Amino acid sequence: MNSQPSPSPAPLSRFMDRRGFLRTSALTSSGLYLATSKSAIAQQTAPGRTVKCALVGCGAQGNALRVASKDVPGIQWVAMCDIWEFSIRKTRGGFIGENKHQVEGEVKTYYDIHEMLDKEPSIEAVFVATPDFLHAPYSRICLEKGKNVYCEKMMSNTLEGARDMVRAGKQFGTQIFQIGHQRHSNPRYLNLRDNVIKPGKMLGRITHAYAQWNRGVSGSAPQGAVKGYDIPQDVLVKNGYANIEEFRNWRFFSKYGGGPLSDLGAHQIDMFNWMYESTPVSVIASGGVDYFDGNEGRPKFELPDNVMCIYEFKTKDGALRCYYQVLTTTGSQGAYEKHMGTGGTALISELDTNGNQLYAEPGQDWEAFALGDDAPIAKAADKAKNKFWEHPRDWEKPKPPSYGKVSMADVRESKALSQWELNRKLDRKPHSPHVQNFIEAVQTKNPAHLTCNVEMAFRSCVTVLKAYESIKTGSKYVFTPEDFQA
Repeated sequence: MNSQPSPSPAPLSRFMDRRGFLRTSALTSSGLYLATSKSAIAQQTAPGRTVKCALVGCGAQGNALRVASKDVPGIQWVAMCDIWEFSIRKTRGGFIGENKHQVEGEVKTYYDIHEMLDKEPSIEAVFVATPDFLHAPYSRICLEKGKNVYCEKMMSNTLEGARDMVRAGKQFGTQIFQIGHQRHSNPRYLNLRDNVIKPGKMLGRITHAYAQWNRGVSGSAPQGAVKGYDIPQDVLVKNGYANIEEFRNWRFFSKYGGGPLSDLGAHQIDMFNWMYESTPVSVIASGGVDYFDGNEGRPKFELPDNVMCIYEFKTKDGALRCYYQVLTTTGSQGAYEKHMGTGGTALISELDTNGNQLYAEPGQDWEAFALGDDAPIAKAADKAKNKFWEHPRDWEKPKPPSYGKVSMADVRESKALSQWELNRKLDRKPHSPHVQNFIEAVQTKNPAHLTCNVEMAFRSCVTVLKAYESIKTGSKYVFTPEDFQA
């Protein structure tokens, strides 16, 4: 196949500027599209029933959701939609391969979301995994058609888009609307929040939290055209892209995405809000286009490629400061989060290799928390890796200098800490529990079952995007209650 068929017009360029976006939102809110919007799906309320699903956006994240769904009961895939035949071809291979048990007949292919929704009235749930700037309009389109929506994070690359998603969720309140902050459904993270941090207060008063996502330069290599899989220029323009380079590298451009702070950082900054059931009172951030500046053959980012933030929270226990960094010039220590309190510290990650350990401060007795098979913690099978040089490595740790035959311990050193680990494992893909949570809510038509509804995700979106204002001004941004109201 040398090129894709030209899809029917999808004038999504109207979503590209603020006035066009608000104008479109006003039209849809007024009900002009509702005459043909509601499908005649008999949506039963029964746990375990089959839910017919469609995937919109067949790139890397769309395929991650497809793979994560393969062990989720109740999913039947019936359609997929993308403007690029190359992505469709890869996703089609997955549906006829590892997801074949979730398909009856074939998964229909579409290049336009409107056509897909019109021709496939049996669709009950839509997974939206497009670039960020399409999250708001596509979610609204699906909700208007009576579909339930699982939309990838972040909600939007703009606060206007995020606010419209909240409004759409309220306007079409009978549908289930989940945002893809998958840590909310991860049993490991739920265990940390609900069994370690909150009721038992094993960590004491938590005063600081730290998170990072470091990624090397290879992860930001620019993507080009793929021979034999061109997208006609008129199709690119109708769908909001200036050219194939912007389509392939949408994360580099502010009109399509929110930069690495949004793309990577949104997951972990969201954890500050979620873990402590709060929102920040201020943020001070520093960042810039430090490396990906278009020189010497490097790609050019429009938004900062390296960012460091300090958020301040006022919790019921007192001040809490949370530090976050996202780096795209080194992969050092990868991605993890750390929660530090007067009674102990917890290190957690979606990956087993990056932590999921705890240590107690001197004088803390955690033995009672480790009793029983369902205990939240267990004795560490390995030494707690509190320092980066204690993790597996392919380099030698430098030997300390010798001070002769007799040496004395530094009296400032703390005694060895009691070492534990979180007693929860996730033997599935990280997105699988979150996809399952969404499907269960659709099956029972119970929005209260969701672990990350649109209002919760909106507060995280504000927390992330307002850091850019601090970067621009060089001063602390002080949040107001109105910031978190959609």
